Amino acid sequence: MIKTLFSSICLIILFSGCFSVSSLNPFSDDTEETQKKQVVISDNAPVWIKNPNEKNYISVLGYSFLKQKEVSDFDKKRTLLNASNNLSKKIYKQIVTYYKEYEKKLDKPSGFDKDIHNIAEQISLKAISKSKIKNSWLSEDNTLFVKISIDSDFVATQIQNESKNIYKVDETLYKNVLSNRAKALLIEYLEK
Repeated sequence: MIKTLFSSICLIILFSGCFSVSSLNPFSDDTEETQKKQVVISDNAPVWIKNPNEKNYISVLGYSFLKQKEVSDFDKKRTLLNASNNLSKKIYKQIVTYYKEYEKKLDKPSGFDKDIHNIAEQISLKAISKSKIKNSWLSEDNTLFVKISIDSDFVATQIQNESKNIYKVDETLYKNVLSNRAKALLIEYLEK
């Protein structure tokens, strides 16, 4: 799976000069404006495209525009890569925001910004490897959509485990991150 994903990334970089480096890096802080063709969701699109959110899962859509009606393996991989990139960006941003909000609650913040970003990156990459394709659909205008999801409990557990590595385990950490109640709130936060 990892080899396939890596080779897909390499192929996309080689065969399409339309991406900038920062648009391929899901962890890039650049807010580069790129000219993207807007996707139009038709009225006959499945419900999962109009509302990709799903209970107990973190879900995102990926799409790509096809030149021909037949869907090739390359088109499938490109669309899956797009969805994976979107999922990793979403999880990464949510984790960084979550940790920054947690640090505001501390009297003496002990986490380092670099550590938080590294942990967010590790967790989002683990999430990609555990994600599953939930649905795919080819629209009338040759746009291929794919929905991928990851169990939000898996991501919350990863956050809890990594929190023990960067923060002192104390009452504040237990109450805000490690407890079952905190985990339920974290899952709710991740599913937004």
